[in-house]
Amino acid sequence: MRINNYLSVLMCQLNMTLDCNSRDEYLIQTDSIDKQILMAFKIMQEKNPDITLFPEMAYLPKWDQNYKKLSEYGKIVVAGSYYNNGINKTVIFQDGRKYEITKGYASGAEPMTRRITYIQPNDFIMNELKDHEFWIKGKKIYILNCMEYYHAAYYIARNPEYKENLFAIMAICSNSNTSVFEEETIAIHNHNEKLYSFVLNCVSTYKGEEYGDGQSYIYGPISMHEKEWLRKDGFTTNERPTHILSLSKAHTQYLYGEFIDPDELSRFGRSDNYINNPRKITLTTIENGGKQ
Repeated sequence: MRINNYLSVLMCQLNMTLDCNSRDEYLIQTDSIDKQILMAFKIMQEKNPDITLFPEMAYLPKWDQNYKKLSEYGKIVVAGSYYNNGINKTVIFQDGRKYEITKGYASGAEPMTRRITYIQPNDFIMNELKDHEFWIKGKKIYILNCMEYYHAAYYIARNPEYKENLFAIMAICSNSNTSVFEEETIAIHNHNEKLYSFVLNCVSTYKGEEYGDGQSYIYGPISMHEKEWLRKDGFTTNERPTHILSLSKAHTQYLYGEFIDPDELSRFGRSDNYINNPRKITLTTIENGGKQ
C-alpha cells in the first residue's frame, strides 16, 4: 500500500498591536494577542500539525513552556520574533529545544536598520543560512524572517546545493506591503516548481496606525483540479499556476492544511498516480471561536 508523504502546516495570521520603546527604539509587543495565542494552542492540540507558524513580533516568552510542549516529537513551532537588545530575533522550538536566530536583514521602517549593515545574499547564504535550516520527517525547510525571504529566497531556490531535498521556505512577517513580497515569490516559483513558499503576515497596528496588512499566502506545486476545488470551497486562489491560496486582508485567521512531497505529486487528474494536494484545508477565525 502506498504511503502518501504529507507535511501538515498551521499558519496563524494574528491581529497584533505593536508599539515602540521610544528611549531605545525597540519594537515591543503589547500582549494584545494573548487570547489569539491561546486559541492557536487549542487548534494545535486538535490538529497536531507538524509545523506551526506565528508572525514576526508575535513571540512572548511567558508561553515558552507551551511552545516547548507543543514542539515535542520532532514538531516545529515558529513562535515569531521579538526585539532583544535592539536586534530582532526569530524564535523557533523543535523537540522542546529553543533556538534564537538573529535577523539578517531589516526594512527602513524597523528600528534595527540603524544597527546592522547590509550583506550580499550570497554571503548571507554561505555564512548564516545553516542556522535557518531545519529537518522534519526527512524533509528540509528554511525558516526566514520577513526581509530575509525578500533578499535571499530567490537565490536559495535556484542554487543546486541549497534547493536539494528542499521542501519549503517559510517566512514570518510583519509587513505593510505584501504585494511586493508576492511579486518576489512569483519570480521564485517561476524557476522552481517543486518548492513551497509559506509566507505568513499579521494584521497589525503600529503606534496607532494600520501597519501589517495580512494577506498571507502559500505557493507551491498544485494541480489545476485542486485549484478548482479550493475555489469552489471558497478559498482565494488566483490564476498563477503555483499559487495555492491566500488569507484575508483584515482578519485574524488560522489556516491548516496537509501538503505532499513535491516528488510524489502528479498534476494530471487522469494519472494512476494522482494524489490530491493540498488536502484537509481548514480556515478558522478567532471571531467565531475557532470553528470552521
